[in-house]
Order: sequence, then C-alpha cells, then structure tokens
Amino acid sequence: MRKFSKKTAIALAAAGALTMAGVAYAAWSSSGAGSGSVTSTTALNSTISPTGTSDALYPGAAKTFTITVNNPNSYPVKVTSISTGSSAADGGCGAGSVTSDAVSNPSGTIGANGSATYTLTAHMTTDADDACQGKTFSLNLTATLASAA
Repeated sequence: MRKFSKKTAIALAAAGALTMAGVAYAAWSSSGAGSGSVTSTTALNSTISPTGTSDALYPGAAKTFTITVNNPNSYPVKVTSISTGSSAADGGCGAGSVTSDAVSNPSGTIGANGSATYTLTAHMTTDADDACQGKTFSLNLTATLASAA
C-alpha cells in the first residue's frame, strides 16, 4: 500500500472538497427568462359640488363661497386650477349677472378617493336686474387636476 505524505493528503482532500462543491453548485444553479406585465389605470373625472351657503349677493357685491372637489382616483392629485364661472339666464335675470373668479394653483393635495374644499369669490354685476332678487345662482366650474403621486 502506498503511503501519501501529509501535504499530498491535504491537497487531495482540498481538491476533492472543491470538486464536490462545484458539483453541488452545478446541481442547484439555474436561470430563467421570460416577461412580466403591469397595467395602468384610467384617470376618472373629478366632480365639483357646492358646500354650504354664502352671504347673499346684491348688485356690485363680492362674496365668498365654497365648493368641494372630489377625487375619485386611486392616487393623490393636486388641483392646478379652477375656472371662472358664470350664471345662466334665469327669467329676467340676465346671463352673466353673477360670475366667479378663476383660481390658479390652489394649495394642498387631495388624497386618493378623497375630497377638498376650496373658497372662491362670486361677484354680482352693478346693473343686475330686479329679477335677480332671491335667486340661487349655479356657476359652471371646471377643476383641472394633475397626479401628485
């Protein structure tokens, strides 16, 4: 029987261990290829509704009123602007007898599926007809929103 030196035995043992480690690594390694997919949402339009009541207007007066902007989207948004509003003709009360100022870059963010209240200013013309007395004026407004995600 052949006798190995201590150095040779250690070298053979190390080589065997490396060979086994390489075999074990090769037996458990793999890679794969493929693809994943994700979809995007579709933005939903906000809604605007009146909030409470304001002080009564009279010819030449300016009064504040509040509206609520609703965000039906699943992500937060920022209102970038709210358009001017103008009343429609109502009997002898002429169109445009009441208007509201536009609002640019109002502060705050509306959370996902949330809402926020904004204050606007309405004006009644100085020459509003007597037929404008005791009326409730609906002002068509548009809010422009941008993603704040």
